[in-house]
Amino acid sequence: MFMNQAVQLCPTLMVVPYVFEAYKRISRTFYRIVTQVADETQAVSVDEALLDVTQAVKRDRYQGDPIIMAQDIRGQVLEATKCVVSIGVGPSILLARIATTSAKPDGVFVLDCESFIRMDTPLNRLPGVGYVVEDNLSRSDIKSVADIREASLEQLKAICGEKTALTLYAYSCGVDNRVLESDQLRQAFGADIGWGVRFSNQNEAEDFVNRMAHEVCRSMAAAGRTGGSVSLKIKRRQEGQGKPGKFLGHGICDNLSKSGSLPQMTNDPSRIAPLCIRLLHQISVDPLDIRGVGIQVQKLNTNDGAADIGELLTKSKRNASEANPKNGQYSPELLPSASQIDVNVLQELPESIRSELQAAYKSKGSDIGAAFT
Repeated sequence: MFMNQAVQLCPTLMVVPYVFEAYKRISRTFYRIVTQVADETQAVSVDEALLDVTQAVKRDRYQGDPIIMAQDIRGQVLEATKCVVSIGVGPSILLARIATTSAKPDGVFVLDCESFIRMDTPLNRLPGVGYVVEDNLSRSDIKSVADIREASLEQLKAICGEKTALTLYAYSCGVDNRVLESDQLRQAFGADIGWGVRFSNQNEAEDFVNRMAHEVCRSMAAAGRTGGSVSLKIKRRQEGQGKPGKFLGHGICDNLSKSGSLPQMTNDPSRIAPLCIRLLHQISVDPLDIRGVGIQVQKLNTNDGAADIGELLTKSKRNASEANPKNGQYSPELLPSASQIDVNVLQELPESIRSELQAAYKSKGSDIGAAFT
């Protein structure tokens, strides 16, 4: 039920406001816990992540049992945040995410390929199947994942194109070769707000855009990134649409956008915010009709990566120590490749750690001794 309808049915309803700072704090705690446990982590949203635990689950504390690991993660998060976590376990991203749906609202669910094939899975549970694709498939009497398996590839290609057809057929058989994107360099910084956006004049709209730009710049500065291009997106209320179905939502809108280049790479709000204001003027929309605002800074600089390598070495040492508690030595399979080693980082390490690393790499057949001299 939308809030607007709920308020109409119950005028005395108390609406609890958003608490964004609390969301940020809990999200940081959540990610701190899962990154300490997993081999690799891909962030999906503030409260969702994909984990690769292929090696981590082999640690003594988990006995190779992913359910024990999942319950451990759930327990840590509950204790630290008082929030419950649902965890889906599977051999691929596809099956793990489908398993997560079955694990909700507060549990663990394990799904392998054979079990998935036996399930009666609706179409919209597959990635890439939105309203349009689902409607097109349904018109051809394809209403479940099992129906996709039974359909011919030629029929699927005729409905949704060759690329989508091949992907959906593979998914319907439980095949998903995607890998985690934990090492992808961020390509943009931005903020989008599409709820509660209402202005009575141009000054209010410009002040809102200015404050959003400052928030984006703050995030960029915290990450040590600068950008060279800015895009402003505006949701303009469509004429004659009336009130949106969701209380203070944006409703049906036209999406407008403008982009501009910065004279130099920067994360300085005194440069980025004025450009956003100029883009707002160029879009030239009545502030009374604005229902959403988005700012995105692109063409980012690249980091030198030294800090990331140091963090990777630290995580490798932590994981290896837990995996080999008897001797505390580095486990070779948990170390990054020799080509990833930064000489400056190695030279800052204590002598005892450098010696352990050199011995571990020798056991892998790599000689990084020259880096220590």
